[in-house]
Amino acid sequence: MEDSEILELFLERKELALSELERKYGTRLKILAGRMVPEEDAEECVNDTYLAVWNSVPPNRPEYLFAYAAKICRNLVLNKIERDKAAKRSAAVVELSAELMECIPDNVQVGDETGLRELIVKFLKDLPEEKRKLFLRRYWYGESVKELAMAFGYRESKVKSILFRLRKQLWSELKKEDAV
Repeated sequence: MEDSEILELFLERKELALSELERKYGTRLKILAGRMVPEEDAEECVNDTYLAVWNSVPPNRPEYLFAYAAKICRNLVLNKIERDKAAKRSAAVVELSAELMECIPDNVQVGDETGLRELIVKFLKDLPEEKRKLFLRRYWYGESVKELAMAFGYRESKVKSILFRLRKQLWSELKKEDAV
């Protein structure tokens, strides 16, 4: 079933929409959540995602259903991690956060999320498609360097090198701005 058909089911408030969303994107959502939290927590977050999508469509009518559900799922996972706090925090999430924090120069005000978000979106739009996908799959979807190497047909060292250069490039772009 196409995304537009699933969205119509949501708009008509038919419960079939939930089973179609799960059938089409459930595995991908579980993988996304499972990269950051244990399996049982991942399943809980994915189930909460279905409910959140049900409650938000309508009034929202997302253009890309998977991206919409993935954003909700990721936010639920991050909220779960925050609730569980540092003692149980996933090492992978801490590693990704540390990598990205290296990209933010001292002149950028981290509290101004809107300005920072706009600069990062502009940075990503200016990247070649393959580098943009690599960056997003690492820092948005939380894929490991090993997974990325297999997916892109690179050696792990090349993936690390590309990501390092991208982080440096992002740092330079953010540095150009006086402050966000």
